[in-house]
Amino acid sequence: MKVSRSVEVVVGDWPASPEVAAVVEAAGAVLAWDVLGGGAVPAARVHDPVRAAEWLWEVYGDAADAILGDADDVDVPDVGDWQVRDACRVVAQLNWAEAWWPASAVAGVPALDSGVLGAERAVAVSTVEHVLDDPDAVERALASVVPLDVAASDPGLAALAGRVAALADDYGVVLAPAAVPDRSEFALAAGGADGVGGVTVLSGVSTVDWALVPQGVVDAAAPAEWAVVRRQGSTVLDVSVAAGPRPGRLAARMGEVDVALDVVDGLGRITGSAPVPPAVLLLPPDRRVVTVYAPGFAVPALPEPGAEARRAAIIEYARSRVGSPGATATERTAR
Repeated sequence: MKVSRSVEVVVGDWPASPEVAAVVEAAGAVLAWDVLGGGAVPAARVHDPVRAAEWLWEVYGDAADAILGDADDVDVPDVGDWQVRDACRVVAQLNWAEAWWPASAVAGVPALDSGVLGAERAVAVSTVEHVLDDPDAVERALASVVPLDVAASDPGLAALAGRVAALADDYGVVLAPAAVPDRSEFALAAGGADGVGGVTVLSGVSTVDWALVPQGVVDAAAPAEWAVVRRQGSTVLDVSVAAGPRPGRLAARMGEVDVALDVVDGLGRITGSAPVPPAVLLLPPDRRVVTVYAPGFAVPALPEPGAEARRAAIIEYARSRVGSPGATATERTAR
């Protein structure tokens, strides 16, 4: 692995995109695995060598001294007794899954069970507590855990629930009761714009940039559909996107026009409509793009080149993790 030095020490090749980066914030350094790369050894950015020296050997073995010294290349074996490194990898994988898991009815990628994710992360965090940057990491992880529904699940989840209960007792944390979702907190009104009529002048589809919406709010594989419609003497932009497993506030933008996506139609799509000037018909094709985003979460931007191919690979990767013995319990039991 190559090692470079400037403001920080960089070990290995950092993942090229946040969408493929499984990350752990450790004391004095950040570790990252590329989920599509499949390598066991993480890349690292070391910003505080003194703090990182206390644990870096548990991830890089004998190469740790060379990394913190003056080496520009190190050899780190993939195989061996790497319990801490493997546990950090689980924490990183769960962090990635929470942020980027591409739940999609269209692509056949089931949603994750947030209860299993929280429980599994709490247990994994407890095994690498000494490595992490947050001294209260275990307590924080336990605070987000909700009771698991293990009645119809595999026996491993019952064991996981028991480990979490014991861990909570050891740390003096009272586990929270299961939250009851309340859709009234989201500005999504059942009903919708089905059958409102009008003459469609332009229409198209646009890729949804995952970086602009929280994980699970939209179907990860479904595009946003849009149409410029002449209706009752006005020109309007209609936008719809397939909903994901977690409702949330959304908006869309074409050019200078913003559309609040605040209605759920009869097909379960999140939709919205807004008036547009007739001049929108004169926009060149490369500007007739709808960008879906979550207000307050991200600023609208056009997708970067290569994004669609990368996301297709991530969807295939996620599909391969469901039911796989080598996956985390959270991914393996997605449904």
